[in-house]
Amino acid sequence: MLWVTRENVHVDRVACPWLIKRFVDKKAQFVFLPREKINEFVEKTGAIPFDTGTGIELDHHECNGEKHCSFDAIFEKYNLGKDPALQKVREVVRAADVGGLDTNPFAWGLEALAVGARILVETDHEALEKEFHYYDSLYTYFQYQIIKEKYAEQFQKLKTRGERIDFVKQKMKQWPLNI
Repeated sequence: MLWVTRENVHVDRVACPWLIKRFVDKKAQFVFLPREKINEFVEKTGAIPFDTGTGIELDHHECNGEKHCSFDAIFEKYNLGKDPALQKVREVVRAADVGGLDTNPFAWGLEALAVGARILVETDHEALEKEFHYYDSLYTYFQYQIIKEKYAEQFQKLKTRGERIDFVKQKMKQWPLNI
């Protein structure tokens, strides 16, 4: 499917394509346009708009008095709430994107990576390519933490980092765990 958003990506407009590509539409293609050209593009192509800043379905919104970003909207629409590691990524993205940098210890990291990556590349597609690895790593880190906690007794018996990594990789094959 074709997806469209505003050009000059930052945290939410990198996190959303990552979420879409990894959990919603593996064959997704992304187009980045000036805000004023998005509606016409959607009408001509049938692309799915997200994070346009125009109040569409997959955009920033408020939920129970709390600011949510477009990542939240996609997470909610596509019922991705069964994955606890993805929920943690969601919390980081929201904190980094809607003014809560000090509310989540990982939020500043996403902000720093978004700024640095955007300076290193020429296009929005290159930014996605460079930053998707960060989101994959963050997601995997949260999976690791959840597995480590759920299997704490077994985990403590493992003597080396290699044994712990192998143990986590085995449990990740069963993801999401019954938590």
